[in-house]
Amino acid sequence: MYDKEPMTLGLGGNPDVYAIDFDAPSSRHYSEEEWNSLKADAEETGAPIEPDLSYSNSVWGNLALRDGRNAAQLKPEHADDSAEACARRAQLGGFRSSQLWGSEEKLQVKTVFCILTDKGNVVRAQITRFIGNDPGDPPSQIEFTATMWSRSSG
Repeated sequence: MYDKEPMTLGLGGNPDVYAIDFDAPSSRHYSEEEWNSLKADAEETGAPIEPDLSYSNSVWGNLALRDGRNAAQLKPEHADDSAEACARRAQLGGFRSSQLWGSEEKLQVKTVFCILTDKGNVVRAQITRFIGNDPGDPPSQIEFTATMWSRSSG
């Protein structure tokens, strides 16, 4: 498990996808062909794809939770630092995706995500910074600090 690990999720050109697997932990860039192949393999086997969170579409900036996970999007004052509270919030959260440009409800620095990964771990990921946030464009990178707990130790 890890505590306040810095992580970055980039944004490439369309139709590339960047994704984080909090269980590994790792961040990776996927071409359209690689991403489509990964999704096709997951559908064929019935197992979720490895990455937990993806960031794609250089026009709109779509941050999305992948299938097989639960998550909550929280304001920092509503986000507890314990594994148990974060897991409970994730179970009830309902976060699926957010568009970082052109939407009324934009994500803010300090927004917290409580995530239950496909491996059953609990992650608390807080946005610490947006990079390249030019007017008219989504951020080119989203920086997080993430803490992961094993579900069994929570």
